Amino acid sequence: MNDQMQMFHPSNGLEGYRERLVQRNTVTISPSAKPTSAAAALRALPRTGTYRKRIYDYLIQIGGATDEEIENALGISGNTVRPTRGSLVKDRLVVETDVERPTKSGNMAIVWMAL
Repeated sequence: MNDQMQMFHPSNGLEGYRERLVQRNTVTISPSAKPTSAAAALRALPRTGTYRKRIYDYLIQIGGATDEEIENALGISGNTVRPTRGSLVKDRLVVETDVERPTKSGNMAIVWMAL
């Protein structure tokens, strides 16, 4: 194969890009965050890609879930689920649906769906 043709190797396409985006480690720290909150976020940073993948894969598998349903199914604290799901929303990998379901306490909660 000549040098001109070597730049056209097959790739994973957009699916490979999406997979890398799902698994990326990310945290958002508010400028007004207390030092203890900022430190906790930075300590969690190396694990965030794993949580993002677990939550994303669960939403793909189940078709949609509330934050509470994600917590219960995956055994992940709500304090981890909400910001992790939020980062997936920010990256346009998860969207809010028009569906709501009641939580254990009787409040209505948004059902989230992975794209």
